[in-house]
Amino acid sequence: MTKTPNPPMIRKTLRISIIEGIFAQVYGTLSAIGSSFITKLLIMLQATPMHFSLLSAIGQISAVFQPIGIALTYKLSHRKRACIAVSAVGRFLTFFLGLSFRFVLPEQGIWFVLILLFFSATLSSIGGNIWIAWISNIVPLNFRGRFFAKRNQYLLIAGLLAGYIVSFTVGLFDIELKGLQLLFMNATGLRHLFQPEKQGLFISWVFVVATALSLLGLFILSKQPEKPAIIRTESLRQIYLKPFKDKNFRKLLLYGVWWMLSIGIGSAFWGPFMLQKLNMTLFDMQIYGSIHVFASLMSFKFWGRFIDFNGNKTAMKICIIISGINPLLWLFMTADHHAVIWVEALISGFMWAGAGIVSTNFVLSIAPKNHEQVYSGIYGAFSGFGMMFTTLLTGILFPKSITIGGLFLEPEQVIFGIGGVLRWTTLIPLAFVVEAKSKSLKSVGMNLRDTLTRLLRNIKIKDR
Repeated sequence: MTKTPNPPMIRKTLRISIIEGIFAQVYGTLSAIGSSFITKLLIMLQATPMHFSLLSAIGQISAVFQPIGIALTYKLSHRKRACIAVSAVGRFLTFFLGLSFRFVLPEQGIWFVLILLFFSATLSSIGGNIWIAWISNIVPLNFRGRFFAKRNQYLLIAGLLAGYIVSFTVGLFDIELKGLQLLFMNATGLRHLFQPEKQGLFISWVFVVATALSLLGLFILSKQPEKPAIIRTESLRQIYLKPFKDKNFRKLLLYGVWWMLSIGIGSAFWGPFMLQKLNMTLFDMQIYGSIHVFASLMSFKFWGRFIDFNGNKTAMKICIIISGINPLLWLFMTADHHAVIWVEALISGFMWAGAGIVSTNFVLSIAPKNHEQVYSGIYGAFSGFGMMFTTLLTGILFPKSITIGGLFLEPEQVIFGIGGVLRWTTLIPLAFVVEAKSKSLKSVGMNLRDTLTRLLRNIKIKDR
């Protein structure tokens, strides 16, 4: 029988997890799928909407390989070495992204990037699955919401700062400068150092430096404590089949796939739409990201406590309701009028802060003790496949622009609108998932009402 993890071990785990996570976040901001710098790279290589769909799909199909992490570690009492080794190989591959500019034909460079990112994301996904088992063996269930919330706060700040610095510098290579970049250039007179033809070389070095930082982060991760895992006596086949025999997990799986199907619609086009249709710069995108991050930072503590005391299911209901609003706001944006994007960033930041914690924590709250890794791996594989399917589908069935009641919609906006409505339907499968500590939205609302009533009553008494 395993003992409850001692507080010093949890504190050390949190501290090292935050430090290593900062390096990993900077790496992800600059060199991983979803990075605006990867988007910029592909735009420079003349990528098409189908290429962007493939890029987004790669990020999801890599999750299908998570269960390999179980096969690598189910007979190991210590997972640390396997986690670091697999992650290191995956991260090292992005060191070579800049070589895409060396190909004679741009399309060859695009395929080189996509293949490299596929293997990198796959290995990182396997390493992430092993890390989840490592962490869940140390951090108790009733603290995980706050653990991931606090960790994510520091990580977002690090990613934001890195993104600002590098995107500002990348923008200095543009032919036409504006805003702060134009002021900087006029004040410093350094235009000769930032010739447009050198932008590709600079971006290549960004990937090199980001990769080096990520490997340094893994060295720090090697200092993190580890509790010996229980050696499994079942066969690998029995381990993989166990989650499917769990009726409640099958319900969670249906919800997870449904949710990822809905958010996969349009997932490949947010960044390209900003750059190509709204005429935003990378620095503009960082401002958007800053507002998003600020909203997330301000709400992480709320979501961490809310999830620990009210449950992941209840928190996710709120996130789903809000999530359907975000894409609909994009229907009213044009290159000349997109100020609403800053409001959307606030709403989106608040929502994804909660959804991000739930995505990691929900399956862990349902999985039996010592089975978290396999439950998490199977869940990640199926939900990742769901998002990959709709991501590719929107690239294949990329629509034409339409006009509805005088409102002109770009092809991407048509996709965003459909995705927004379908997100709300995820409430249907979520309703059937059972979580022991989950409270109903009605009871949460009543508690909030009672709290506000007491607060107002106290204020009136003080006024008297």
